[in-house]
Amino acid sequence: MKIVEHIDELRRRLKVVFISLVVSILLVLLFPLNPSQILNLSATYYETPTSVFLHLVLSGTLPSSFVLIPFTIGTPLEILMLAAVILGILVDMPVIVYEVYRFIDPALKPEERRMVYPVIISATVLFAIGILFGYFVLARFIFVAMVPFYTAIGLHAPYYIAASDFFTIVFLCVLFCGFAFITPVFVFLVLRFGIVSPNAFKKYRLYIWFATYIITAIITPDGGPLLDLLLFIPVITMLELSVIIGGRFSPRRHEGEGKCRFCGEEWAGGPLFCPSCGKSSR
Repeated sequence: MKIVEHIDELRRRLKVVFISLVVSILLVLLFPLNPSQILNLSATYYETPTSVFLHLVLSGTLPSSFVLIPFTIGTPLEILMLAAVILGILVDMPVIVYEVYRFIDPALKPEERRMVYPVIISATVLFAIGILFGYFVLARFIFVAMVPFYTAIGLHAPYYIAASDFFTIVFLCVLFCGFAFITPVFVFLVLRFGIVSPNAFKKYRLYIWFATYIITAIITPDGGPLLDLLLFIPVITMLELSVIIGGRFSPRRHEGEGKCRFCGEEWAGGPLFCPSCGKSSR
């Protein structure tokens, strides 16, 4: 395919994703869970997937010593829209993954194509575990961990905080935690396809640990070092496991000789590109 045809294919895929995402957002924002509530003219509102989602977040993460305040008249609408976008993306994720896969499928080799479903399943499971960990552990611990600091400056319960701040912190914490949990999948892939060798991870382990801690500290809003460690420990554990597992399946290279995984020709070790076909040895 020419570059113009690739761009046209990408445009059509993005169009499908955009339309399905808009439909998903509208459904979770407006679809009534109990249709009879619409017929009740005295009802001030009806329950939607978004409102139920916000109630679960509120009841599951907000300690009883905190009270939410909407500082502006438009705050409830902003929170509803933000929650609808997040929930809509989660609902539309199968369509997004499918369209991405269909776009890159022609470029995949048979070996790479066989790994698509295991990678998708692993990433989905780890993402779900990360979301649950962020929701049930990190998000609630953020506010519990802040109570001693409030007390230290003379503030006592109840603690009044902005509703927008509360939901934004919870959403960011849960989503970032979910994405942090799928990083081992990418580590496994770069090891599996020989982009980086397992020895490189072992050689620079301390630097990788330090960089991982910095990243976890950045993506965990507030809460202090203890909260950072709560996210750092499971992420670094999964990274180490992915290095061990990926190292067992990574391409083996013997010093002084090599074999191109594209054309199969052997050549003296050292060059990054195969002298026969010109493709990268990594």
